[in-house]
Amino acid sequence: MTAFEELLTWRESLTSGEAIAAAVDAAGRMPRAARDLLSIADRIVVTGAGSSYYLAQVAAAAGRTALRRPIIAAPLSELILRPDGVLVAGAGTGGGVTGQTATREPVVIISRSGSTSEAISVAERMRSAGHPTVAVTCRPDSPLAALADVTLVSPAGDEAAIVMTRSFASMLALLLDVMAIVGGDDRLAADLRRVGGRWAEAAAAAAIGRRLGTTDWSRIVVLGGGPAFGIAAEWGLKLTETSQVPTSAYEPLEFRHGPISVCEPGMLVVGLVGGAGAREEAAVVAEAGRLGAATWLIAGDEAEARGAAGDVSLVGGGLVPTARLPLLLHPAHALALSLALTRRRDPDAPRHLGQVVILGSE
Repeated sequence: MTAFEELLTWRESLTSGEAIAAAVDAAGRMPRAARDLLSIADRIVVTGAGSSYYLAQVAAAAGRTALRRPIIAAPLSELILRPDGVLVAGAGTGGGVTGQTATREPVVIISRSGSTSEAISVAERMRSAGHPTVAVTCRPDSPLAALADVTLVSPAGDEAAIVMTRSFASMLALLLDVMAIVGGDDRLAADLRRVGGRWAEAAAAAAIGRRLGTTDWSRIVVLGGGPAFGIAAEWGLKLTETSQVPTSAYEPLEFRHGPISVCEPGMLVVGLVGGAGAREEAAVVAEAGRLGAATWLIAGDEAEARGAAGDVSLVGGGLVPTARLPLLLHPAHALALSLALTRRRDPDAPRHLGQVVILGSE
């Protein structure tokens, strides 16, 4: 077994397929209260910190389509420091919120551990303000689960690694399926049940990521549009926290408006494309390649990847584009962990980090 294969973080990422399948199964057994809260909501806020915030971004973007109503993502810190800028009803002010208004603006709080200090604080503040809360976690006995009105648990998502791997993919699958069920999106719900059977495609892409990680890139840019933007941001976080390589995430066409100037030999551009706009977004990745950057395009099918140069992976073709998103995390882990070892970092013990963030601790 190689040093890479011995990494705890990698071994846990390898089990993401099973964790995704278990999460989708759990979504079908969601508490009736969760279905009721989300189905009557006029507006939903999804929140988290770090990886959980990027997960919230994906869920909010996908949920707007599935539920056909306003859903926004915000960091936990914004709900603590500037709640009036997030909640229409003004939660967190301690007054002026009627029960009826608050009931129609539930807050979904995502936390792998259910112990992050900001998550606990937001749950307490929302309770005081009258906003119902839905906890999404991997630990059913956590403080967050005890505070929330309803708890959704990824049954196989918990992990020992400091950085999130299967927890992110499985909680994402759980939330996507919950929204598909509540919104009556039968095709999305059906395709999410097929994701586990497509794990070989994620593994094949991960093999490319592992190889690309043997180069010490000067900079990495990850591109993703729509719900995939949150996935791109999570790629960036994984690369930053494990290897400390300078990494940025952009919407693909936005990258063309200025940031593309960073393209040069020695840097890598990764494009996560699929569904509407995939051909236009893939063209931006190809342009980055012409400007000297190495490129890796992860698309849904050959038509989306037509004309691409550099490395190409096909993941989740034939699935609803949103359903394939949980498959895109494993290749990120392969690239990040491989690059960390290339840069002589220990990705199982990233510097300055612990598994749970408790603000105010020494």
